[in-house]
Amino acid sequence: MAEKTKKARRGRNEGSIRWVESKKLWEARFPVGIREDGKTKYKSIYGKNKTKLLAQMRDALAALGKGEYVDASSKPLITWCKEWFELYKKPDLRINTREKYLTSITRLQRYDIANIPLKNLNQEIIQTFYNRLAEDGFSEETIKATHSLINGALEKAEELKMVIKNEARKCKIPKDDMLGDEAEEKNAKALTEEEEKAFLEQVGKRSKYYMYAVFMLNTGLRPGEALALTRKDINIKNKTVKVTKTYIEKIKKVQNAPKTKSSFRTVPIPDNVLNLLIEYMLKQPNKEPNAPLFQTNSGKRPTMSYLRKRFKFAGEKAGVPWVNLHTMRHTYASKLFKKKIDIKIISQLLGHKDVSTTYDIYIHFIDNVVEESVKVLNEGLPEKLPEKNQKPKDNITPLKKVSTH
Repeated sequence: MAEKTKKARRGRNEGSIRWVESKKLWEARFPVGIREDGKTKYKSIYGKNKTKLLAQMRDALAALGKGEYVDASSKPLITWCKEWFELYKKPDLRINTREKYLTSITRLQRYDIANIPLKNLNQEIIQTFYNRLAEDGFSEETIKATHSLINGALEKAEELKMVIKNEARKCKIPKDDMLGDEAEEKNAKALTEEEEKAFLEQVGKRSKYYMYAVFMLNTGLRPGEALALTRKDINIKNKTVKVTKTYIEKIKKVQNAPKTKSSFRTVPIPDNVLNLLIEYMLKQPNKEPNAPLFQTNSGKRPTMSYLRKRFKFAGEKAGVPWVNLHTMRHTYASKLFKKKIDIKIISQLLGHKDVSTTYDIYIHFIDNVVEESVKVLNEGLPEKLPEKNQKPKDNITPLKKVSTH
């Protein structure tokens, strides 16, 4: 069935305007030139307000007459993103969400893709841009926000016939590539109390990063999260550390956001560890607030590969050759489970996305806690059922038979 429209006829080369029921929008259609086959080339623009749309069409026709008309598909991506945000998106957003979009627009302006005309964009260009953001240290969440801006703008551009299709629709968001992901964490082992003592003794003898090991064993941060810390992230008064970023080994940069939203957290620091940390910080070469918490002799951030190598060597000397940087986080979690801390609290301290992630990684610890709980229930229970004619023990008073008559 043909689409029902209300059409207002106009003079030749003046364009036409009609109501498109399926889109719930007015469509203004006008000639913009001659195609290669010699036929007239038309342009359609859409809007909710007929009067405003008519004025836009007249302006376009006037610009055509002066040779000043610019096809909407020739607009740079950044120009259209700003127009789309102001006209279509902003009115429906809360203030906080508006700020996120404005931040994404500001970020987009820094890259060459911002100046590419809409008609020249393709999936490869946009995907390359997303990959570049990941390489520059932006988190998966940040790239998702940028994609929401570009995808939303191009979706509307497709609807308004400014582009043939939304080239961002099938682009993929690069996953965070960092140490500390659940796959590697799941394969780590925990140190026993004796193994931990032996390991720290060897680290103290063979590495200047003893404090890093002690800190990790007692806060459970991911390796990259601990390396990304600055001195100002430590709150001595409240005895806490604030986790807001991570270090990515692949590009050797600090990413200004941890792995997921749940990774943003504040973790308590035990008193004895805090005392050691204060002493350590007083001896550091770089005492600026934004200086790395863990430093080399020159005040710079150590590399992940160096720490991995030194701790591996110390582990071999301590009789635990399987030690890696995730061992300390795993050991921290095992201590919490042994103390029977609620799994929801453990999940929050570890910065997991949800409790199911914690359960999946530390299922063996949970099973041990369940077994111990069952043992407690077993205490005091009889080992076998009493025999039928067994006489009651002296300290048990038999019930008197009550007559029903």
